[in-house]
Amino acid sequence: MARGASARRYAQAVFAIALDQGEPDRWLDDLALLSDAMANEEFANFLDAPQLTLAQKTDLIGETLGDSVSDLARNLISLLASRNSARLLPSITESYQQMLDEHNGVERAEIVAAVPLSNEQQQRIEAMLTGIVGKDITATSRVEPQIIGGFVARVGDKVIDGSTRTRLDELRRELVHGA
Repeated sequence: MARGASARRYAQAVFAIALDQGEPDRWLDDLALLSDAMANEEFANFLDAPQLTLAQKTDLIGETLGDSVSDLARNLISLLASRNSARLLPSITESYQQMLDEHNGVERAEIVAAVPLSNEQQQRIEAMLTGIVGKDITATSRVEPQIIGGFVARVGDKVIDGSTRTRLDELRRELVHGA
């Protein structure tokens, strides 16, 4: 089974449990913490080592995570460790986040600007994107100076390109082709 499909299936199961418990946000926090723990290469290698027993892995999970996550979240990482698949956690978390966003009617967006955006600028762009896609928007932003000015926003498969670089490229094409 492909690892991406496997991660989605785990995420679907976790999402169903989270909805049944009425704690989808708590589960997202737990999954994020588990994914962060997997960033520690030693910890990840230990959990996915086939030569170690489940008891050894479970002991390390308990020592490392303590009470920072729910019992069910600890059970999830233990199950993944028993299958030498703990490295799926970041993909599971990403799939879970997508399911939660869809459930809440939220769309994720990425805004790329030439300079850091103020909170007000980001909120104005988010409001504009909300009007375009008809869903609440949660945006992240990053800086790419090569776009010169303006911004490029990506929401799902939509791209809104208001960058100065693109406008200059279009103007150059018009001048070269004599439009």
